Amino acid sequence: MMNLKQKAVSGLKWNSISMVVMTGLQVFTLTALARLLSPSDFGLMGMIMVVIGFAQSFADMGISNAIIQHQNTRMDQLSSLYWLNLLSGVTVYIIICVSAPLVVAFYEEPRLSRMIYLTALIFLITPLGQLFQSLMQKELMFEQLAKIEVACSIVNSIVSIVLAYNNFGVYALIWGQLARTLISVLLLSVRGWNYWQPRFHFTRSDLDGFLGFGVYQMGERTVNYLSANIDYLIIGHRMGPAALGYYTLAYQLAIFPLMKINPVITKVAFPIFSKIQSDNLRLQKGYCRIINIITTVSFPMMAGLFIVAPEFIDLFLGDQWLHSIIIVKILCVVGALKSLGNPVGSIILAKGKANIGFYFNIVAVTIVSVAVVIGSQWSATCVAAALLVAQVILFIFLQPIANNLINLRLSKYMVAIKSPFVCTLVMVAVAYILKAGIHSLNTLMIFALTVSVGMITYITVYYFIDKKRSMEFILMVRNN
Repeated sequence: MMNLKQKAVSGLKWNSISMVVMTGLQVFTLTALARLLSPSDFGLMGMIMVVIGFAQSFADMGISNAIIQHQNTRMDQLSSLYWLNLLSGVTVYIIICVSAPLVVAFYEEPRLSRMIYLTALIFLITPLGQLFQSLMQKELMFEQLAKIEVACSIVNSIVSIVLAYNNFGVYALIWGQLARTLISVLLLSVRGWNYWQPRFHFTRSDLDGFLGFGVYQMGERTVNYLSANIDYLIIGHRMGPAALGYYTLAYQLAIFPLMKINPVITKVAFPIFSKIQSDNLRLQKGYCRIINIITTVSFPMMAGLFIVAPEFIDLFLGDQWLHSIIIVKILCVVGALKSLGNPVGSIILAKGKANIGFYFNIVAVTIVSVAVVIGSQWSATCVAAALLVAQVILFIFLQPIANNLINLRLSKYMVAIKSPFVCTLVMVAVAYILKAGIHSLNTLMIFALTVSVGMITYITVYYFIDKKRSMEFILMVRNN
């Protein structure tokens, strides 16, 4: 039997493998689709996913994280929660279908109607496997979850690319999402059924202790999603699908890696933190370690993309996407800041303080909304710049929340991010000096040399600045 630390390390390993595979697959898929689909196709999908993503905040009523946070859950309670999930999914599906004409009117885009009805089928499928996923995550079964996620991503990529090649347009993206959801539910159900099977049992009393946590969690998800996607909403409404398409692709390039890296850590962190929620010293140590791991990866990744964005887009996406370059650069800085704030949610939830996350996100969605509305007066690039300003403000207010919950001193937090920050600055300086010296070479050579030298510089400098962390990482890889 593995102890808690061994399970955490194993979980990080499998989630990391999943992240690397899915990020590489996503970049390949995005590159292929960018050459097969138009900016308007990406923009239409962005409009649809704003609606679908918002509805997903309500889909399980916040029950998934409540199951992970509660350490003693009876079988009868799980059955009641399973049927509640199904009912919630059907309800959300009906609401989306009824609301579709309002969405069409908001965006002034009649083509959205059929697309929304089709994409909303996700809510009839997802609840069938959602509780199994929560239970597997609670029991730290990250190897199985990682394999399922990779399989689903492969299916999504194949379906999307094949249909895009056959001129399905934006429907290629929609059918890809539906195929991914269906395969996910099938694999989760097959695996989860070996450990627990729902019974035809439902009583209101079984939900006590879950709904209270879940309501705040649902509210937090809702306002957090609005905060994260108000830019899509406003750009789509004011500028149309083409402008949103450029912004969507830039966001996928700059923020998507972050969206894959952070869950690698937080999916492990939340259940682990929940098990030690009363021990602040262990929480401090674990939280600082997570911040260090995330920034070790996200800082150089965001900085690297910032540096080679012009070459990457020119080489792999084509001339039609050159308008996205400056947006990508700005969103890289936004991504770096987001990577610092994301783990705070695991601390808040592990402490059972879902209400704090909810109230903070109300403030966050207000600040972001104001910034995006101001930026949208000019262009999608100005929206990205306004989003950066808002992210700086939010970080200044968010970080002390986690520090206070676990009595963490600011000096300890700064130590956790010092090495990645310094090494990234050195990498950026070396990369720009190199680019200045090789500017006469072709685009492919500039890209390849800059990426190679940047990676070598970062790894080398990190090793000499923080040998202890470097050796810990090497040993973790070797032993797992």
